[in-house]
Amino acid sequence: MIPVLLISMIVLAVIGMPLAFAMGIAATLGIAAHDFLPFALVPQRIMNALDKFPFLAVPMFVLAGELMNTSGITDRIIRFCVALVGHVRGGLAQVNVLASIFFAGISGSATADAAGLGKLLIPAMIKEGFDDDYSVAVTAASSTVGPIIPPSGMLIIYASMTNLSIGKLFLAGVFPGLLLGFSVMVLAYIYAVKRNYPREPWQGLVEMWRAFKSAIFALFAPFIIVFGIVSGVFTATETGTVVVFYALALGFAYGELNARKIYRALQNALESTVVILFIIASASILGWLLAMGKFPIMLVDLLNAVTSDVNLMIFLIVITLLILGLVMDGMAILVILVPVLSPVALAIGLDPIHFAILMVVSVMLGGITPPVGILLYISCQVSNVPLSRTTPMIWGFVFVMLVAVLMVAYFPPLATWLPDVLFD
Repeated sequence: MIPVLLISMIVLAVIGMPLAFAMGIAATLGIAAHDFLPFALVPQRIMNALDKFPFLAVPMFVLAGELMNTSGITDRIIRFCVALVGHVRGGLAQVNVLASIFFAGISGSATADAAGLGKLLIPAMIKEGFDDDYSVAVTAASSTVGPIIPPSGMLIIYASMTNLSIGKLFLAGVFPGLLLGFSVMVLAYIYAVKRNYPREPWQGLVEMWRAFKSAIFALFAPFIIVFGIVSGVFTATETGTVVVFYALALGFAYGELNARKIYRALQNALESTVVILFIIASASILGWLLAMGKFPIMLVDLLNAVTSDVNLMIFLIVITLLILGLVMDGMAILVILVPVLSPVALAIGLDPIHFAILMVVSVMLGGITPPVGILLYISCQVSNVPLSRTTPMIWGFVFVMLVAVLMVAYFPPLATWLPDVLFD
């Protein structure tokens, strides 16, 4: 059954079928290949996969990201980032990354980050003299921190599949997310010096203070979210609703929201949520069939046959996730492989919180790797820059971010220290 599943899914994906349909058809073929499996299992597994309380937060995070793109929050964050790091060589690139970090702490969405900031910053960077391939690559790479720094829809999905604490996972993503963002900033600066990209004029401490006051409520949102979860004021699942109301309140306070913008945000959020849940539904059937076919046991046996060294096993798992990221969407990888790889992680003695963050950062790196890298596609789309121009540039960012991923892999306290301190 496993060869039927994997081969059919790969063939369908290669010929251009949308991944959610490819996974669903592959799972159906896998069931058809075994007479003892009734097709009634398909709707049952879909309902079992989607009928989870934590998933209620997913559409809320998507909606929060849409609201921020139309409520003036993004503009205020960018203004503060320009005042803070705009005077550095290649300043707008540094602004791009820093804004992504702040933006991630409110929306938890990589696609909202790439689309929202990309529409504003990529044209501005090109106008200031930055090469278009560089501008798109920086935007795509920086947007990967969205689902790592809390709040995070992807970590909520991971927690719902493994019964891990969402609060602990949120806290565990703070330092790895910052490390990933810092690695992008370092390479962006090296390119900026090499290509002599412009910097913004130093605006002075007075402008920095004004920009900070203008953005303070937006910047304060991540601290409210983390404090609320740790103190027990609201659950991690309720975080999405809190973020939506916070974004609405700020939007109305800034005078940027109206009924038409809210309707458009709801429409976009609905479309994005349906796509996400469709992918989860299809991937869950495929993942369940792989688990039933004892694929996790086969994978453990294969790893043990290759090596008995735990460090090498971790490296092989990371590389496997990166290779899958070349041809599969990150959400699909997560839903399919969490039931497969989490038992493997336990078998080789990895901390489940550490492994969860390692999986998510590895999967997010796949979001910028061609040919399927969705974040790279979005960044190219909003800037009208051909993917072929950006592909050579993106690999440099992939390399430095891979170094950051390996640091997370081999130094567990990056992920485990903060939740251990605040929860234990």
